[in-house]
Amino acid sequence: MGYLVMAIGISQYATSLFHLVNHAFFKALLFLSAGAVLHGMSDQQDLRRLGGLVSFMPFTYTAMTIGSLSLIALPFITGFYSKDAILELAYGRYEVIGSIAYYAGTLSAIFTAFYSYRLISITFFTVPNAPKNDYMHVHEASIIVIIPLTILSILAIFFGYVAKDLFVGPGTDFLSSALFVAPNNLALIDAEFSTPLVMKLLPAILTLVGALGAVYIYHFVPLFTISLTDSTIGRSLYTFFNAKWAIDGFITSFFILPAMRFGYIASKVLDRGIIELTGPFGLTSILTDTSSTIASYDTGTITTYALYMSIGVLTLLLIIFSPIILPTGTSSIDLFSAAGLVMVIIVSLVIMPSMGSSDDNTTAG
Repeated sequence: MGYLVMAIGISQYATSLFHLVNHAFFKALLFLSAGAVLHGMSDQQDLRRLGGLVSFMPFTYTAMTIGSLSLIALPFITGFYSKDAILELAYGRYEVIGSIAYYAGTLSAIFTAFYSYRLISITFFTVPNAPKNDYMHVHEASIIVIIPLTILSILAIFFGYVAKDLFVGPGTDFLSSALFVAPNNLALIDAEFSTPLVMKLLPAILTLVGALGAVYIYHFVPLFTISLTDSTIGRSLYTFFNAKWAIDGFITSFFILPAMRFGYIASKVLDRGIIELTGPFGLTSILTDTSSTIASYDTGTITTYALYMSIGVLTLLLIIFSPIILPTGTSSIDLFSAAGLVMVIIVSLVIMPSMGSSDDNTTAG
């Protein structure tokens, strides 16, 4: 997909569409082949727990090899005709943006070849690492899977050669009614005849180097990769890359966990706390408790009622005759009157309920 976007970036839309079609064939072939391996090996998805399957699944091995060769753009196979065309067209622009695209695509070709043949080597040629029971029951895919694998394998080999002139050949009008390319972006002739031979062959050479490097490291010297983690630096780098460049940890620490904490606070504090205290539940509780408190003042004792009236009169007198002076910019209040008002409120809210309950107990006795 990166090559598709890169081709669009250099205004080679027909080549991008051509690579999209080619990509559909060999990538579908790889996915179906991988599914055949998983199904034949008891749904084992860990690549490190496979190995030695070339004798058990020769057809699947052949299909996956064809798909990998087309993916890495082996010369004269489908992927080669569009992938190398994109790189040559990028270099043929003779501009900075074209050079950047060319070298970035060539560098990625090395890694593509490396991981593709790492897959082939570990899955089919290394020491068997799966349980013995899995190897006893391993089998090729059914005919319903073999048929599309065969068709896709043929297309992954020959389609690029057959359809190249149709999609990107000089003078073709196959996509002229659907895609318009400005005249100053027509770089096909320059890419075909002006690009140096070494620049044309460089992606294929580096692809071969990447593929052979993967086969050598994982098939002939498998202990080499294990020894890389013996040092502190090697283990740190392995941990970093194995953790997918720590991107998941970064996202979890700075985005997911804060969002989960906010959700917890919103649920426990806001929804079940503040909203319940200030909402219908809280209002109901306050009214119920207040009603119960006021009802407890009704003791049926004359002396208690007399005390209530005395406190009420005293409160009115304190409120009416308390000297409150509010000149501009200042405020003051008689502290003695305020203290008396506070005492009245305390007596009303604390002492009277206890007196009421005491009177109730006396009456009950």
